[in-house]
Formats: sequence, C-alpha cells, structure tokens
Amino acid sequence: MKDNGMTTNPLATEDQRDIEAMALRLLRSPTLERARDVATMLWRNAVAWPARDQMDRFDNMIDEYVFHYAMRAANGDAAHPRVARFMAPAHHWFGRDVPGSRWAGDSPDFIYRLIPVEHGVRYEVQGRKTCSLGPTVNYALMGDSNAAPVTQGLLDSLDMEIASDGSFTITIDESPAGERRNHLQTRPGADHILIRDALGDWIDQSANALVVRRIDAAGRAPMDESALAQRAAKNLLEGLYYTYYCTRSGSGQRPNEVRAPLSSGAFGGMATQWGTKGNLDLAPDEAFVVTTTAAGAGFRNVMLTDNFHMSLNYWSRTSSLNMMQMAPDDDGRFTYVVAHRDPGVHNWLDTNGLRETIFGHRWQAFDRDAPSEMPTLTAQLVKFDDLDKVLPRGVAEIDPIDRAAQLAKRETGFKMRFLDR
Repeated sequence: MKDNGMTTNPLATEDQRDIEAMALRLLRSPTLERARDVATMLWRNAVAWPARDQMDRFDNMIDEYVFHYAMRAANGDAAHPRVARFMAPAHHWFGRDVPGSRWAGDSPDFIYRLIPVEHGVRYEVQGRKTCSLGPTVNYALMGDSNAAPVTQGLLDSLDMEIASDGSFTITIDESPAGERRNHLQTRPGADHILIRDALGDWIDQSANALVVRRIDAAGRAPMDESALAQRAAKNLLEGLYYTYYCTRSGSGQRPNEVRAPLSSGAFGGMATQWGTKGNLDLAPDEAFVVTTTAAGAGFRNVMLTDNFHMSLNYWSRTSSLNMMQMAPDDDGRFTYVVAHRDPGVHNWLDTNGLRETIFGHRWQAFDRDAPSEMPTLTAQLVKFDDLDKVLPRGVAEIDPIDRAAQLAKRETGFKMRFLDR
C-alpha cells in the first residue's frame, strides 16, 4: 500500500487497536459468556446432523461469531463513533493475537468496516484514497434489526463526488440529500454504516482511509463495558436466526445445482449486487464446472465456504478468485473448476479437502453508462478424469510453477492487510 511514497496501512489506526482491545475484554464478560452458551446450544442442535462431516469446524465458527458481535458492540456507541474493521480471519498485529470475526459468507476481497450512527444526529466522514487505483466502495446505512437486516440507504463510490486528490466527504443526517451527492439520510431505527471496500488487486490496492466525526454534541459519556456487553449479547442472539438462514440458503439447496443470479438486496445483502449460491457435494473423483458471463460488472468474485458459510483458507489456497485474479476463456466468458485437486486450470476453486462446500458468485459495480446485462451461468457435475472432454475451448491453463507464483502472490497480498504501521 503506497501513499505519497510512504508505506502505510489505513486500517492500522489507534481506534482499531482500542476497539479490538475492548472487544477482547467483552469476550470475558459473564454476560457474553452466557449468550455464547445459548448460541452454541441452539446452533449445535440445528446443525449437528446436517453438518456432521464438518463439526470439527464448529467451535471455530462459534468463536468467530461471538467475536464478530463483540467487535460490533465495542464500536457500537453512536454518541462516540469510530471506524473499525471486522469480519476478518484471525491475525496477529499490534503485538497480540486477534480472533477471527467472519460471518455469513464473508468475502475474501472485502475490507468490512462499521461506523455506529443514530437517527436525528449529524455525522461527517472524511475519506481519501490510499492507492493509485482505489477500490470500489459501498456504504450501506443499516437499521437496528439483526433478525432481518434492513438497508435504509446506499451510497456507491461510483456515484460519489471525489476530489482530484482522492479525498471526499460523506454527510449523514435525517435530511434529504438535495444537492449533496455524498449523503446518507437516516430514518428512525438507523444503527450503523456498513462499509465494504472491494479489493481486486490485493497488493497494489488498499482500503480508503476514513475518519468519522459526530457534528452534534454527544450529550453523554461513552457507554461502559457492562452496557456494551449487553449490546453484544442481545445482538448475537437476535442475529442467530438470520445467520442460520444465510447458511441454509446455500447448504439447504439440492446438491450440485446453482440457482440463477438474483439481487442480494431482497435478503439483507448489498442491494446493488447480483449473486448466486450452490450446495456442492463432490466425491474424490468428481469436479464441478461453472461458466459465467462478466455482465459488465466492475467487480466480481467467486468463492467457496464451508457448511457454516465461513470462508475457507483463501490466503494461501485458491478457494476464491476475483476479476483481477481469474483468467477469461478465449470467448470472454469465465470457467471455474471446483475440485479437490489441481486440474491444471487457472480458475481452480480449491475445496480445501471438504467434500461439501457452498459455492458463491457475486457481480457488482456495474457501469452506469452502459445498458444493464443480467449475469448468466451454466454448471455441471463431471468426473475429474473427464474434464478435458467437457471444458470449453480456450480455457486458461496453468503449470505448477505459475500456480506456486499465484499462491505466493495471494499470501503476500493478504498479509499486507495486517501490517501494523
């Protein structure tokens, strides 16, 4: 990440460090420990049989689920808002180990951040690009509803006014936008802004630098740890059912079929995004072949998750690919091969040895000046040894040397997200 000639990480802020420290303390609170016990019991009762082959991954899923809500609570005081990243795998920085906080099909290419807000208050977010080719970014104003997430407003960087130096200001208040292009209008129940920076190039792209300011006086001291623990416990229990839905909406489908793409906004996802899921069940000698169109989307990615809808090891294996990491077929379409072993195809989705995975594909950041095009795809289950017979002509291939380079580049780019300077 290069910014004015200096190596920096816009995510390694003092606020981030302090919020993580608070979240770690919340984990040890009796309130959150009790809520964790309830969530564990409910989850286990619901998935012990359908996810029986992956129950060795269950405890980590619960760990990350609870820390996800601890992080949200630690930065949940709208009277004293800050910007904090969450929904990341476990990592080490600032001299300490930070648990993972992934949840409900997290994207390997997104930097997720949260800013708490409330209706009737004015806020201002100052931002700036930190790389030459900035990521596309989505700012979603979310309501206070964990059982069925509600998007109150949406701001896409493609529609924003950004200065020539890469800086911008976003206003948040209860008034209509009017002439303000960079504005989010709150409504009763407004709770937080969910930010998604979509990185295509993991090495040369980095998240925008963001700082939030509450314009109106806070009127009270920051919430204490007891109140934050209560907030975390309430939200993680209320969110349990929606998270279960997200998981079962993939793993509950008929095996080895991928449904047609549809808008994600209908079920709490990004409203400007198209997506699809499939429940894959591959024997050791099978592979799953998917061919899609780009549909004019500026950002696309394809990924695999486990039975709990947790991303797999994408930092050192190709369990995900985005539009800059994948290679097109000769005809401009994109073919992916999901398999347990390397098929020699560039767009290999590595199952990490799991027989059952959830396949996901998203399209977003569509060109505003081009006619809209609906994404399409075809998919088929085949024998691994028959791949040469069924793959379209012109599929990009890869040799072991280039595969090793591909994996090394992924790991390098991933580690840059956790530089603590």
